[in-house]
Amino acid sequence: MVVSTKFRLFILFACFSSLALLLTYAVHAAGFVQNEAEYWNRGNLPLPSNGDGNIDHCTVESNNLKAPNNVVGMNVYTPPSYNSGSQSYPVIYVLHGIMGHEYNYFSYFNNSTFFNNGSGSLPGYIDNGLADEAIIVFVNGGAISFYQDWVDNTTYGADYNYGPSSSFPIMSESVIIEDVIPFIDANFRTIANRSGRAIEGFSMGGGGAIKLAFKYSDMFCSTIAYSGGTYEQYGGTPSLNPYSGQPLEEAFRASFIATDNASSILANGLRIRMVDGDGAAGQGGGSANLSVLLTSLGIPYEYEPDQAGVTNHDYAQYHQATGLYGLNFHLQCFAAARSDAPASIILGSANNFNFLPLVAKPGSTTPGAGACD
Repeated sequence: MVVSTKFRLFILFACFSSLALLLTYAVHAAGFVQNEAEYWNRGNLPLPSNGDGNIDHCTVESNNLKAPNNVVGMNVYTPPSYNSGSQSYPVIYVLHGIMGHEYNYFSYFNNSTFFNNGSGSLPGYIDNGLADEAIIVFVNGGAISFYQDWVDNTTYGADYNYGPSSSFPIMSESVIIEDVIPFIDANFRTIANRSGRAIEGFSMGGGGAIKLAFKYSDMFCSTIAYSGGTYEQYGGTPSLNPYSGQPLEEAFRASFIATDNASSILANGLRIRMVDGDGAAGQGGGSANLSVLLTSLGIPYEYEPDQAGVTNHDYAQYHQATGLYGLNFHLQCFAAARSDAPASIILGSANNFNFLPLVAKPGSTTPGAGACD
């Protein structure tokens, strides 16, 4: 029997829709946090270590969470030249998908070949000289946080009340903006402003990356969503909040954030890229519908609706197929932003620029206590 392409796509969509429903049911049945002690920090686990660059596990005490579960973990890659010089580097923040954590990215690769030429990992590209050097921060943004600050709401019972007044607040947006970024800027030689800062992510993290970049376009030069899940239904059907099953608060919708911040996105020249291709992309609407909205708002962006080489909902496949392009997408934004950079930053060639340390770090705040192992 010959099966049409449309029928295959229908079956694929139905499978992913069923998977989303099962995930929603499982989350509602078990609550959103099963292990409070490891929700924000997974501790010291094995990391790839055979590269010229280095990866350290770091922690910061968040002022937006509550003790004893207020320590946030992250893994920080520093490029090969970091320990042999005094220059500062741009930073790319990487956000994991649903049920992920700060080690999630590495699970898509083989640790023994992670730094190899051709592995497809972002540090692998940099280690092998295929892209300019940058610091990369793999953030723990909360397993099922949707990269937002949850609100106080007891309507659906204790299992769904994770607002700031609860005993276990889920405040992923504030954790990243107010805790993680200031910690990195205070403890690493970074370009501590939007001229040297980018954010990207996969699945839930892709949706989180573009929403944070839209809202804080004065903090980020560029953003990329790989199979970005915005969990928003566009058009006439009400969007549903994925943790309550009720209408999604307007402030949490990518469409509202983009519309509300369109003028600042344009004024800051935020570079936006969205890449789909595995059939699961953009649950509840996502990149395809968001691209239509951005067009209507006059906001420039890049959109790849069907990335060659991607067949599964797999971060490694996306980075193997187009990760190097994505790295250069960020790096080109940094280079362009430096055309009117402060005098304290010294530019090299267009393909190989270096930075002197910044004395002042604009926009940074005092981070909580933290350390790197």
